[in-house]
Amino acid sequence: MKILRKMALVAMMAVPAAGASAAVIDFDNASLGTHTNYVEDGFTFDKVRIVRASCDSLSKPCGSENQFRDSTLTRVGGGLFDLTSMWISLVTTNPITLVTDYGSVSYGVGSIIGGQTIALNKGYVLDFASQELFRNISFLKIVDLTLGTAGTGTFKGNLRFDDLNVTPAPVPLPAAGVLLLAGLGGLAAIRRRKHA
Repeated sequence: MKILRKMALVAMMAVPAAGASAAVIDFDNASLGTHTNYVEDGFTFDKVRIVRASCDSLSKPCGSENQFRDSTLTRVGGGLFDLTSMWISLVTTNPITLVTDYGSVSYGVGSIIGGQTIALNKGYVLDFASQELFRNISFLKIVDLTLGTAGTGTFKGNLRFDDLNVTPAPVPLPAAGVLLLAGLGGLAAIRRRKHA
């Protein structure tokens, strides 16, 4: 019986929560122009416009709504993830609105981020590490309120986004440990019956 207990303890220690490593969606290898179903590092945008203007560097591309009212980020194949930070720049005075499973938040010119006030055509990193709104989410929708439903608003592409730090949420495996213990308990019961 002591051997079975030791085996169960070793097996449970060897069954950690299944998780994946963090990724940064940075559009660095994306071709310029309109993309539907843009995939990078196991995540997909249903639609996004890749541009170089008003990005954090003239040499590298970033995402923009431009021809779309919104872009939605999800994991390829589904599943939950955490968003810990992202870079944004506003090109017009209209805000960027971020929507998740748990609600929405908007950032506009005059909003305070990390002690700085958002101004036009400047880049800012939004830090979500301590915000529940961005934990264990199944989607992130980036909404550009200047655009009409077909992307025909007066100001097209009022925002830029880049360097989205995403981490697939770990999948806890307590059920595997419980099943293992149940199986070992069953073996112990069978062994007891044989010796009785």
